[in-house]
Amino acid sequence: MGKYVAAVEDHLVLPARVRAAPGQERLFTLSGQAVPAPVSIRFLIDTGAKRTTLLPGIIRHLRPIVGCEGRLVTPHAARRTELVWVSLEFPEAKLASFPEVLVARMAMPPGLSQFHGLLGRDLLGRMHSFEYQGRRRRYILRDTLGWFDWLRRRP
Repeated sequence: MGKYVAAVEDHLVLPARVRAAPGQERLFTLSGQAVPAPVSIRFLIDTGAKRTTLLPGIIRHLRPIVGCEGRLVTPHAARRTELVWVSLEFPEAKLASFPEVLVARMAMPPGLSQFHGLLGRDLLGRMHSFEYQGRRRRYILRDTLGWFDWLRRRP
């Protein structure tokens, strides 16, 4: 679908929009409840994070189905947390969306409070490529092969 190129200031940031998973939206509609509005968010790309996370306040707003409980290990501690199903879209980045993805509920540390969650290796692994160009101070995220990728020989 697309390629997203962004300048890097201090952090690798990816704008996104999160909403309730399609099945959850159907349940809200069938039960006569209002469907929670989608929320525009800013992910911090974290290649060291195994799983994508969202702030507890955003998860409370979406009222998603709890998928299961998981263990979250951070540099500061290890704890149990809920894993929930949500839908992620990237309209500003023009990348393919993820209709159903399991994310962990996690608060961000005070120094990273301007972000709404971490984009971890679980979703980065579903992308075609992630490239950081240090001298150009930018990153490139692709969800499919580019026009000239077929020319490159892979060993």
